[in-house]
Amino acid sequence: MRIKNKKIIILIIILLIFPLLFLLNRGRKTESKDPHNRSISEAVASVVEVEKIALRDILEFIESNGVVKAWQEAEITPEVSGKVKSIFAEVGDHLKTGDFIFKLDDELLKLQVEKSLALVTQLEGNYLTSKRDLSRKEILYQDGVISELELDLAKAKEKADRGLLEGAKVSLKIAQRDLRESTIRSPINGTLAERLVDIGTTISPQVKVASVVDTSKIRIGIGASEKEIHKIKKGQEVKVYIDAFPSEEYQGRVFSVGMKANESTLTFPIEVEIVNNLEPKLMPGMVARLKIKTGNHSQVMVIPQEVILDEEKGFFVFVARDGVAHKVKINPGSIIDSQVIVRDGLSPGDLVITVGSHAIAEGTKVKIKSELP
Repeated sequence: MRIKNKKIIILIIILLIFPLLFLLNRGRKTESKDPHNRSISEAVASVVEVEKIALRDILEFIESNGVVKAWQEAEITPEVSGKVKSIFAEVGDHLKTGDFIFKLDDELLKLQVEKSLALVTQLEGNYLTSKRDLSRKEILYQDGVISELELDLAKAKEKADRGLLEGAKVSLKIAQRDLRESTIRSPINGTLAERLVDIGTTISPQVKVASVVDTSKIRIGIGASEKEIHKIKKGQEVKVYIDAFPSEEYQGRVFSVGMKANESTLTFPIEVEIVNNLEPKLMPGMVARLKIKTGNHSQVMVIPQEVILDEEKGFFVFVARDGVAHKVKINPGSIIDSQVIVRDGLSPGDLVITVGSHAIAEGTKVKIKSELP
């Protein structure tokens, strides 16, 4: 009796478990159709970002850095010594050629001019006397009244007095020049950038006392390599960016192209000029970044430099096609602002893998990030 009851209990348990197993199995099938679970099953594909290849125009530049310099800069050193008596210009004043900057005490220089002038007057009288004496003795010699020696002495006296007079006239010109140089003037049109003296300062010849700069135009010197120099010509456009004014763009042009490389840097000197008529004004000493336009590539394919991979057989990129990554060999050309011109290997419309290319191989399944739900 007990055995029979056990069989009945087991049968009941089996009947209860079978429907439960059926329901659980049906639940699994339903879950497999859920979009969330489907994305999990597809997670084995590598997620990548792509860039669609298209033909476009791209400009080519040579970039370099330089320091802004004044178009002209004149360092003023006096020709005479003396004490500063008057000041006519302050730092920052605009000056024209010949404008006064300061003046030295010229009392002694005026006295020297007067002394030299008096000496010239005296020697003019001496020379006039010896000249007349020579004329008279030439007549007497022709008449046989005096000897040849007396005539020669008269000629020597006239020549000596003439030499003394000419020397005195030169000394007078020097004294007059020194007097003029006691007034320090601007040698160029420009702005007084420095004045190193004040009233009462004693100055000496050949010691810098002031400087004047012409910043109506400015110039920037840079160096070009032997690979770049043949691309740069006089008159080419140059875009200039100043660190002090990062939001501003200035326009310049190539003013001169050096024909000989610098022996220490092995670069060819290039000078760029900019008309300094915009605000804010450029000032000597500012750091500048230059871009010289050297080419215009029309309707070309370009890709970021960092997506290009290399192997022994050459350069290649990965292209996404129908959810699969394919290795494509390319022939890269010029590099312009971290973009590489592709001569061949790609076609417009190709999806070049730009992010994730270093973690995949030929035939890897890929999923484009922008297409994920």
